[in-house]
Amino acid sequence: MQPVAAVTGSLDVQAWTSSPSLSSAANSAKGIDDPYGASGWASDSIRLLMGTPDANGDGIPDIWTLRVDGAVRFYAGSRTALSGSGTEIVGNGDGGWKNKMAIG
Repeated sequence: MQPVAAVTGSLDVQAWTSSPSLSSAANSAKGIDDPYGASGWASDSIRLLMGTPDANGDGIPDIWTLRVDGAVRFYAGSRTALSGSGTEIVGNGDGGWKNKMAIG
């Protein structure tokens, strides 16, 4: 597994993955880093995020986010974009994960 550091909007994604396409621009499909994310992904709406190896069985790494309201969302990766607004895994009722210091 290789460490990953990629920029999405103004946020950094850090993860461990066996997919070399995420570890460097040279291993990407076009040989360059492409922006990969969605609008509204600034630090005032998403506190933490983490890229992970494939979590949904489609062979493509995925992204988990912790929003400022405490909600945890899952974004299935694809070859070109993220899945819209993602899937809420932990709601923000009772603060959700609002006070968590890290995910992963």
